[in-house]
Amino acid sequence: MLYLIGFMGVGKTTIGKQIAALNKVIFIDTDSQIEKETSKSIKEIFETDGEIAFRKLETDTIRSINRKAIIACGGGLPAHNNNIEYLKHKGTVIYLKASTETLIKRLEKNKNKRPLISKLTNDKLLEFIRKILKEREKTYKQADYTIETDNKTVKEVLREINSLLLTI
Repeated sequence: MLYLIGFMGVGKTTIGKQIAALNKVIFIDTDSQIEKETSKSIKEIFETDGEIAFRKLETDTIRSINRKAIIACGGGLPAHNNNIEYLKHKGTVIYLKASTETLIKRLEKNKNKRPLISKLTNDKLLEFIRKILKEREKTYKQADYTIETDNKTVKEVLREINSLLLTI
């Protein structure tokens, strides 16, 4: 198993799909998997069931995957319910890292699709990213490998991950 972790908007899904295609393995995005299994959007789950229920769904989803895959984890998944320990036990964890500035640029474009930030002004978004990154950084840094994504194309990040996979 290869788990991609990192803050929302860092590119886990985009990168994960392409790595899976290049390596001919299946790709799973935990958020998409949850939406499929519950027939609800992530936004609906947050609104109707709350964040705690969503975090439990994330944990249940990640622990139910029993075939070789490239997995894009929701941004908060590693930071809850001892999930980072589980991921490290089950496979290789890569932290896709981006600066606050890069994340702001990426997230401003599609805030409406992300329940945790959909109602934030751009100033509040910056504050939110800094706060949550600070909370999660310790968890993210437990990954087996960290790849900086600032000022890199998707192709460059893919090349870096594929080179890394050859050494594992």
